[in-house]
Amino acid sequence: MPLDYAAIGCRLQARRKELGITQEDAAERVGITVVYLSKIENGRVHPTLDLLDRLCCVLEYDLARAFTGVQTTSPDYGQEQVLRLFNACAPRVKPVVMHLLEQLATLT
Repeated sequence: MPLDYAAIGCRLQARRKELGITQEDAAERVGITVVYLSKIENGRVHPTLDLLDRLCCVLEYDLARAFTGVQTTSPDYGQEQVLRLFNACAPRVKPVVMHLLEQLATLT
């Protein structure tokens, strides 16, 4: 599954704005140009994992959340994704998925 750089950029931009940080300030703190940050936020470039990690540190944002949109440190981590995937399954497959989940839940 390819990365959705537009979604990643949108999440990072929303977080930057939530914190009240300008593009200029964020770019300077990460060590990139404002133009490049704008391209990241608009999904027009594919930054390295290292760069995304640095940007997430500046924005005090979980890197996994930037990729998935799911807060990995929350108690309900993954529930949204599991539900979305389950709902996407064909009706004949859903009982099998439920059985697998029940089996996985017994593992310690």
